[in-house]
Amino acid sequence: MRKLKQKNLVALMRKFSLGGCFAALFMALCISACSDDDDTTKAVFPEKQTVNCVYGDTKELNFEVSANWQLTSSATWCRFVNDGYEDYSLSGTAGKQTVTLKITDEAVAFDAPTVARLTMTIGAEKAIIADVVRDNKMRELKIYDMEGNEIHEIEVGYDNYKPFQVKANFRFAATNRPEWLEIAGNAIVGTANEMTKGEVQVSKKSPYAKYEQSGTLTFADEDGVKSFSFPLVYAGMDPKSIEIQSPTTDTWNWEVSLDGQVFTNTGSVGSNSSSTYNKFVPYTVQALNDKVVPVYMTKIEYINQLTGETEVAMDIAGVNGAEIDWMKISDDKKGNLRLTVDEASEKREGYVLIFSEAAYEEIKNDLENKLIKTNEKGEPDFNDIYLDNNLLIHFVQKEKKQEAAQAFKLTYFNEGSMQEIACSKVTDPEIIKLYSDVNDIYTVEYPAAAIEIDPLLGDFEDDWNFKVMRNDTDITETGICEGGASATTISAWEEEVTQEFHILFIKDNEIKKVLIVTPNYN
Repeated sequence: MRKLKQKNLVALMRKFSLGGCFAALFMALCISACSDDDDTTKAVFPEKQTVNCVYGDTKELNFEVSANWQLTSSATWCRFVNDGYEDYSLSGTAGKQTVTLKITDEAVAFDAPTVARLTMTIGAEKAIIADVVRDNKMRELKIYDMEGNEIHEIEVGYDNYKPFQVKANFRFAATNRPEWLEIAGNAIVGTANEMTKGEVQVSKKSPYAKYEQSGTLTFADEDGVKSFSFPLVYAGMDPKSIEIQSPTTDTWNWEVSLDGQVFTNTGSVGSNSSSTYNKFVPYTVQALNDKVVPVYMTKIEYINQLTGETEVAMDIAGVNGAEIDWMKISDDKKGNLRLTVDEASEKREGYVLIFSEAAYEEIKNDLENKLIKTNEKGEPDFNDIYLDNNLLIHFVQKEKKQEAAQAFKLTYFNEGSMQEIACSKVTDPEIIKLYSDVNDIYTVEYPAAAIEIDPLLGDFEDDWNFKVMRNDTDITETGICEGGASATTISAWEEEVTQEFHILFIKDNEIKKVLIVTPNYN
């Protein structure tokens, strides 16, 4: 039998021991490698969301995560709310989560939405898990009464401007408005977040004041991007009010011929001017919806059978059986009135008062006591308030000396009122020869303002018409003359009269009168 040497046995043991060490080291390395793979597993983030909101909102964000996390907001206007506190970052643990977001108005813009990004951090990794989209700032404009109460319509004044207030979160100005509306100062302009006062009333330069009106007043931002419109409320003028426009400033000193064809206003005491109207006197009145009621009165004298003295009484049409039908008011229901007087055989005195329908209804059952009072002489007299507000005319109808008929009534606007101007009868034989069949040929110098011309022939277009000539050329179509302020007139206007022009007044296809307008040579 062969024996193992000690040396070889030791070597063999060393050989097996070294192999075992390598095996053990290899297994340790494998285990270590598996452990490292587990520690570097990629983080899983919630699916990205979009949260739509407006400033002032409180929103909830729901998500689920399998690891500890931290959220941060990219915008200061988007904050996390936790236990009553607000912050721009928030941490949590794995599981289902509900995060509360508070949206403020910080840095909000009018014309573009803003976005806050919510970034989640897990370990060393980050990802955007939500876009919070805040809508652009809304333009807001509201109106208020003078006590600060919000209103939704604007009341329009008649005699006075009605005030209201406007407030907006942007600079604004009143833009579109109806033509019947007047704005105090002609503008309403406001700055952001400040109360601005506005005042409005109906225009007195138009017929609109008589009627109920509707429309809107619009406010817009300075860039014209956004506008706000509010209803305007105008219920018409005061139902009891009336405004009378007389052809003269004097309502008292009128005379009417016995045949009722010639009305003459002699003017106030000391005045040298007079005005004459043929067949009727025209008036313009302004009352709610053009509803007016005339009241006719006459002053009569009689002999007291007991005293034998002459006394004065006042009769009112329809009161105590009094009939007064010789004065008449024709009404076109558009605010235009005409007074006519019937023929008489002896002197008589008349008064005409005009009331709005509502004012008349208030006094109609007690006209005598309302309108008449007794003066210091014990005679009947008018209540002053009605004389001031409602008297249309006082006249005496009597025999009138024959006077030369007036050919034209010419007026023009000067220093705030209509003034009469005189015309002269033409004596130039060449002009008279040119219009050989016309008796009334007159001339007037142009007063540098439009002339109202009444040829005293009746109504324009109904009773007569005209033609305008210059240097034998028909210039009617140029519009140098056109319909005037009343039904009986035309208006002649030219910026500068350097050459005379002839106005031919035609009735029944014949030239009845000629007025020659010349440059002002003074």
